[in-house]
Amino acid sequence: MTSNPFVGPSEHRNAARNRYLSEMLERHDELIGRMSEAYDPVARLTPYLSVFLAIALGMLAVFLSQFILFLIAPTPIDSFGADVSLIVDFSFAIAVAFLLREALSLSAVKRMGTQFAGIALALVTMHNVVHAYPVPFERLFSPEWVAHVQDTTDPHSFYFRGESYPI
Repeated sequence: MTSNPFVGPSEHRNAARNRYLSEMLERHDELIGRMSEAYDPVARLTPYLSVFLAIALGMLAVFLSQFILFLIAPTPIDSFGADVSLIVDFSFAIAVAFLLREALSLSAVKRMGTQFAGIALALVTMHNVVHAYPVPFERLFSPEWVAHVQDTTDPHSFYFRGESYPI
């Protein structure tokens, strides 16, 4: 007696073959995924690179925000005090970081804290770069701006709320 493949709860030969092939492809993809993670050095470095790039993007945001603030007001205004200056710098840097993230289509949530750390680090240490390389900053900003930064900060220090703390 011949059995009919369409009768009863048994599946058709083509359906069984397709299911078997799908399972085999899933196992193959899983194996390839595990092998690529084990042998791909970039896959292991990706989390560290993303942290580094988030910090760098935060620092770039501070630099761009300082440049934009310079274009708005070429002479530094310290009449409101160090706290207000810090709040303005920080707020402007966060806004520029948000615009950079949107322009580069980056994940807004995944490395937000790291980018925040990059902004904070750059805000308290950017003056050291001005002390080390005054000529490029004089060309980009102005000699008066560079002189103001050099007069109000100490080299090799953290600058926070109007005070320099040696490193």
